[in-house]
Amino acid sequence: MLYSDNLLLSRDREIETVGFITTPALLLERNSPTSHIGLDARFEFAEYIDHSDFNSQDQLLNLQMDQALSERAAFRLSGAFTHDTTIKNEQDITGRFLDDSIEFVSWNVAPGFAYRLTPVDEMVVRANYRETTYYDTDEKTDYQYFGPAMDFRHQLNELEAVTATIGATRFIPDEPGTDYTDTISTLFSYSYRSSERFSINGGLGVAYSIEHQDPGQDSDDVGFRLKFNMNYDLSDQTSVRASLSHDNEPSGDGDQVVRNRVVLGLNHKLTPLTTARLDIDYTDNVDIIGSEADATSDEGTSRYTSVRPAIAWDLTDDWSLEASYRFRYRLFDDDGGDAMSNSVFLTLQYDLPTWAGTGF
Repeated sequence: MLYSDNLLLSRDREIETVGFITTPALLLERNSPTSHIGLDARFEFAEYIDHSDFNSQDQLLNLQMDQALSERAAFRLSGAFTHDTTIKNEQDITGRFLDDSIEFVSWNVAPGFAYRLTPVDEMVVRANYRETTYYDTDEKTDYQYFGPAMDFRHQLNELEAVTATIGATRFIPDEPGTDYTDTISTLFSYSYRSSERFSINGGLGVAYSIEHQDPGQDSDDVGFRLKFNMNYDLSDQTSVRASLSHDNEPSGDGDQVVRNRVVLGLNHKLTPLTTARLDIDYTDNVDIIGSEADATSDEGTSRYTSVRPAIAWDLTDDWSLEASYRFRYRLFDDDGGDAMSNSVFLTLQYDLPTWAGTGF
């Protein structure tokens, strides 16, 4: 159950409502000495009092598969299908306010082939294809985003490894004409894992993009890529995670954009049955370290922040209850407009028994 004073996070259409979201979830896994396959599925049914036009029935599925072909070679496949609405999904942060709930379908598939060259060297050749379609709106642009990549990983020792990545992508918005954007990028990464309690990895690279428009209107851009992830269990009671990304991403505005993403999470077990949590998300599309970092880059610039403290109780082995508050803020620099939202959530969860078997 939720209450929000601005459900759409809109400046011009502030919707205050109470809603109910029911989410059956299912996880299927099969493991063998040479393979693993997992399907994580969620089915969200959302209803809002006095605002039934925002009601939705959504599906979110993720597939992971690993199959060893020999002692050195392996096939990997990941895929995802998302049928959702812009009310509940904040991945595509764009340069405009939305005064309605927009339904969309997004799916992607990423096959890969890994080959261990030596006991400490591995090469991975992979590809990715993503397609997103928005329904009944002219405020979003459908797009395709795809391309190959190759990784080379060298294990320095039991704790450290370095990885070099080179990839190419093409972004095609579904707009009149034949406009598209090609990008070639590199990323050089370092990872360190001292134990199950602490791991860190980071990378820096360069991206070169060419936006192909009508004849004579092509433009190019050189920017930097930055990736950072950390997980640290400070104690048996407290854990922290952090991630940072500065990279090219597709956008429902019909353009490829550079997005900065910052995610911070903190979990602290107050008692054996009570856990406090804090999640902070920040996203903008400011190319602060690219060649486009000038006055013109403020056109369509957006900033989004979400802060969500929560506390959860394990009522029994199967039942849990969580209460949380979420503050959201969005700012667009081009017109000085901003919007904020306050929401309260009460979530009751029941975990079904786990069924397992062998011999098939």
